[in-house]
Amino acid sequence: MSSMARITVLIGALTLSPHLQVRGADIAFAPEFGGDALYVMNTENRSVIKKSLGLGRIQELAYSHVRRTIAFVGSRTEEDPAHLFLLSWPGEKLRRVPDAPNRAHPYRPQFDPDGENIYAVNYGPVIFRYSLEKQDWRPVAVEGVADLHVQGVAFSPSGRLVTISPGHFKGFLIASVDKDHFKVIRSILADFDSCISAHWIDESHIVFLGRKTPGLQFLWSFDMQTGQTQQLTHQPLGTRDFLSLSNDGRGVVFTATDSVRPDWTVWSLSLDSDTPVKLLPGQKDNSYLFPTWLD
Repeated sequence: MSSMARITVLIGALTLSPHLQVRGADIAFAPEFGGDALYVMNTENRSVIKKSLGLGRIQELAYSHVRRTIAFVGSRTEEDPAHLFLLSWPGEKLRRVPDAPNRAHPYRPQFDPDGENIYAVNYGPVIFRYSLEKQDWRPVAVEGVADLHVQGVAFSPSGRLVTISPGHFKGFLIASVDKDHFKVIRSILADFDSCISAHWIDESHIVFLGRKTPGLQFLWSFDMQTGQTQQLTHQPLGTRDFLSLSNDGRGVVFTATDSVRPDWTVWSLSLDSDTPVKLLPGQKDNSYLFPTWLD
């Protein structure tokens, strides 16, 4: 990355949990307002870089460790329609993905574990799959549930299972994965008032953001085999809808605040610890969203 594209910005005296100082790991995020650049925190030297991409809006980051590519939704200006973009990491060349058929504009992209496809949703009954090799979109039907309005997907490490966020956000659907369709096999966490942003630690454990009653949202884990949940964060810390699991499955980064007047910023938690760590000072007039682990 050239010096023209990277501007190093030191933001206060950052304190990272020792468990999360993964050698070579970075954390990408974007501001809620004025999102014309991608920000990347280096967890070794505690600095943040600003990478201008020539866009007016950047959101919904996802990363493939296999392909070493960032996918995100963005637009050239605030008024333009959003499109899906790809950025090789580290790199400078931005590539726009062709639009899906019928002006579907899929959002909340997620890579499959092999990094061969990107899956995205459009609050409808199907999930969209973009083949990075064939460079085309295909609809993936979801069987086993009626009147589905998909709000997000996440794959297990093997790629054989997927969590689906339904439109009402009450729990998740677990589906088996076939080439051209998903088949819902069970529903979990239906007693929650709201759930979002599931990530698979292994084939039987997930972390997610949710709340059992209206109010603050917290970080949780869930054991598929026992049906047990564990609350990992507590008041006064409340989270937004953005969560990312590290590639080794040991820690998470997420957007949260512990203030009465929210300063939404990037926090981390090692999954063998009970102490969340605030990684960046917050801003009263802006929020740091979509934190995502990179290599």
